[in-house]
Amino acid sequence: MEFPDRLNHKTVSKADPIFNEVCEILELEADHVDYMVYEDFDEVDYSMYDEFDDVDYGSDSWKMESRVIEIYFLDGTREEIEVEVDSEIDETLKRLLGDL
Repeated sequence: MEFPDRLNHKTVSKADPIFNEVCEILELEADHVDYMVYEDFDEVDYSMYDEFDDVDYGSDSWKMESRVIEIYFLDGTREEIEVEVDSEIDETLKRLLGDL
């Protein structure tokens, strides 16, 4: 599945061996989930925010605080879950999804 509007992402579907584990981590019922899209921002160039940060916040560069995981359910509905960057859940998902 391709998402041309995204810089980098990982898709987790029922065909993936880690599908049930990811659903469990996100406290979702795997029977109702069709697939998930996990946005991966590791390769975002944060330097484009430096000028904005220098004006408003001093020398600290802007960094993303959360990642969005889009959940697509079998009934056609969609939900977004925000996971705090570098949280235990985020680190676990990065480890699991690293091989996809």
